[in-house]
Amino acid sequence: MPDDIRPHPPGLTVAEALSRLPLETPERSAWPVLAARIHATTDRPRGPRWPFALAAAAAAVLALALVLPLRLAGPGGSDAAPQGAADATALQALMQESAQLEGLLATISGAESGSANALLLGLAFEERLRDIDAALADPALADDAEALLWQRRVALLRDYASLRGTEQWVAMQGGHFEGDLVATY
Repeated sequence: MPDDIRPHPPGLTVAEALSRLPLETPERSAWPVLAARIHATTDRPRGPRWPFALAAAAAAVLALALVLPLRLAGPGGSDAAPQGAADATALQALMQESAQLEGLLATISGAESGSANALLLGLAFEERLRDIDAALADPALADDAEALLWQRRVALLRDYASLRGTEQWVAMQGGHFEGDLVATY
């Protein structure tokens, strides 16, 4: 009807008239059906738990393998250069740990799928490793400087392995790195 010519009661507006109408209630609640759909989409079948136990055991063995060479290096910690007769032993332990970490990285860095930020951070780690390797290749390098460079290399490899391991763990959980990752120098 284009024009309503019926008289309206005085003082009653359309908004007031609509607000006085009773609310329509559904025949049944939609929440149980919606909750079942949400539960069906979020309740994924869980895989076996043994990969997590295996990963935890590997992390414990790796942590032990990383801590023992540091204890053998002496009371100076990882920042102090080895002294005296223990120089060759400590340097050999650092080289061995470096090789172990490189093997670990080769194992967990199979596919380059992930976020661009994680990939760029990984490339930054590899560039820093190349710089250290170039410095280690210098034939005129002093023994103290060589030990310090090996310590830096091992520390950098630990951080890189930590990044790759975290990336693998997040991928196993069905997620991916988001946000910005920052390399500190």
